[in-house]
Amino acid sequence: MSNPSKPARFLALLVPAVCFWLASCVSSEETGSGGSRAVVPQQTVVPIDTQAIRMRAEATASREKTRPVKNRSGARFQSKQDTVKASLTRKSKQTVRAVVRPENPAYTIQIGAFGNAQNALRMQKAAKDRLGNQVVLNNFGAADKLYRVSVGKFDTRKEATSLRKMIVEKYPKDYSSCWVNYISK
Repeated sequence: MSNPSKPARFLALLVPAVCFWLASCVSSEETGSGGSRAVVPQQTVVPIDTQAIRMRAEATASREKTRPVKNRSGARFQSKQDTVKASLTRKSKQTVRAVVRPENPAYTIQIGAFGNAQNALRMQKAAKDRLGNQVVLNNFGAADKLYRVSVGKFDTRKEATSLRKMIVEKYPKDYSSCWVNYISK
C-alpha cells in the first residue's frame, strides 16, 4: 500500500472539515424550523486548485528564506533559512589492500599510474626519449589493475631522491607530481 502525498492527505482532511463547517452554518429558515416553507439547500462542489496552493506555498517559502525581522527592542536583523543538500554515495565493491613493503626493496621514481595500457606505453616512451641513460619500467599491478611507469632502480632512497629532484627541475610541467616508491629487486 503506497503512502498518499501531502496534498492528497491535506485534501482528505480538508473536505470533511469544510462540509461540517458548511452544515453548521445553515440558518433556521433553511432547516424549516422558522417558517412553513422548507428549502432544500443545494450542494455546490468547488474544485480545489492544488497546483495554485502549491505555488503559493513555494512563493511564501522563497520569500521567507531571507527577510528582515524586528525583535522586541526594535532592532532589525536578517533571518535566513539554511538548507543542506544530501546525496547518496555508492560503496565500492573493490577492497583496498595494504601495501606490503618487500624485505630488501629497490627504490624507483614513479612518474605515472594508468588503467589504460596505451597511455602507460606512451608515458614510458616519452620518459625513455627524455631520460635515455635511466631504466624505465612499466609494471602491471594485478590487485588494482594499474600500469605503473617508473624511472630508475636504486639500492638507497637517497639516490632515488636525488634523481627525482633532477627530473623535476629539468621537466617541471611533466614530472612535478612524481614520487619515490619502492619495488622488489
